[in-house]
Amino acid sequence: MARIKTLAEQLLKLTEFLDQEVSKGFDLSDLGQQLKLLHALQLQAQLLIDMAQRAAVLLGEPAHTYAEAGAALARKGVFTQEDLRLYRAVVGFRNVLIHGYMALDLLKVSQILAGREYRKLADLALKILEATKDP
Repeated sequence: MARIKTLAEQLLKLTEFLDQEVSKGFDLSDLGQQLKLLHALQLQAQLLIDMAQRAAVLLGEPAHTYAEAGAALARKGVFTQEDLRLYRAVVGFRNVLIHGYMALDLLKVSQILAGREYRKLADLALKILEATKDP
C-alpha cells in the first residue's frame, strides 16, 4: 500500500507546484508556459488515476478501465457521486491531453488554473489514501 502513499505525495507536490505557478501569473499563449502547465496537469491526473486503480484492487474490486476504478471507489463509499463526476472529468481531460481525441480548449484550461480547480484532485487523493489506510 505504500505505493498509494507515494503517488499521493507526488500529486500533492504537483498541486503545490501548480499553486506557485498560478500565483506568478500565467499566459497559455506562451508555448513554454503552456507545455509546462499542461504537463503538470497531465501528471496530476495520471497520478490520481493510478491511485484509484490501485485502491480499487486493494478494496477488492479490480477495475479494467480508469472509469471502472472510479465507479468501484464510489461503490465502496470512498467517492461521493460528485467525486465520481469529477474523477470521470479528470479521466476525460487526461485522455484529451494524451491522445488528442479533440482539440484542447485552452480557455477551459485557463479556467481550471485560474479557479485552482486542480486542487480538487488533491482532495480526492487524500480520500483514497484514507480509505486504503496506507502506512
